[in-house]
Amino acid sequence: MSTSAALHLATQSGWYRFEPAGDGWAPAARALTYWTMTCLAVDPVDPRRVYLGTEHSGIFESTDGGATWRRPEPNVPRLTTFAMLAAPGQLLVGTVPAELYARNEDGWQEREEMRRSVGGAVFPPSPALGSRTRYLAADPAVPERLYAAIEVGGLLVSDDGGQTWRAGDAGLGDPDVHQVLPCVHDPDLVVAACGESVYRSLDRGASWQEATPPGGRTYGMAVAEDGQGTLYVGVARGRPNTWLGPARADAAILRSADGGASWEPIVEGLRGGVMDLCPAPGGHGVLAATSEGDLLAVDAAGCRTLATDLPCITGLALGA
Repeated sequence: MSTSAALHLATQSGWYRFEPAGDGWAPAARALTYWTMTCLAVDPVDPRRVYLGTEHSGIFESTDGGATWRRPEPNVPRLTTFAMLAAPGQLLVGTVPAELYARNEDGWQEREEMRRSVGGAVFPPSPALGSRTRYLAADPAVPERLYAAIEVGGLLVSDDGGQTWRAGDAGLGDPDVHQVLPCVHDPDLVVAACGESVYRSLDRGASWQEATPPGGRTYGMAVAEDGQGTLYVGVARGRPNTWLGPARADAAILRSADGGASWEPIVEGLRGGVMDLCPAPGGHGVLAATSEGDLLAVDAAGCRTLATDLPCITGLALGA
């Protein structure tokens, strides 16, 4: 297996590895097809180390870019995983219900402040589950500053690497937070994709203002920043339980060159909801994954399909 740049995909039927091929990507490996994958992370220090989270079976990890996989012993204490963040010396795993576990050289520890901060919030489609830790992100300028998107429980912020948490949702009118992006090019800018809107903060999460793109698509699922500082957001028309007709999600991907103040549509009418976005290699544009199993390349010039007919893609990340 090549050790060059690779694209890792988590899907509802296992893991895929794609490798560069001409001006696109080609499938190179597939594994763990029995498991429903919910999230993935690549180690920022060693990009050959890849982590996958599952719906009911904890996590898998690889130290060789996916050539081999193992379930760690012990596994994460809460086996229903939904979010992961790999940081130097630490792996953070968010679960259902909304809890947070950290693994370092001392093993697994629950960051109990997360559970206490969420309180009694529940996930409306299945109240018995409680809320879920939907997404975790680190501030690129201050790595100890973490953001946790809680579905449905708002946004939490930590300034000590996840030991303690506080509410960071002043002015955030939608507690159904799906993804949060602390930006690289403007350290004060943070963008949140929520269940009924898109929000941005110009003061690193101290306060929020709505920045939902026009056009009637309000279900925000994913947000990313490319190497030039351009923002991309994926939005759909209606929630997933309404994606029943021929148009399915009728989703769109839009870009903003002014920090989310305005948005320009790049592609519209996607049948699949935009499950995840990541910066494309080379600095321009992003790679996008949809619930209909499409892998897309999106930039100012438009949208290209790189692969199709995959299982529902739940996450993607560049690694080795």
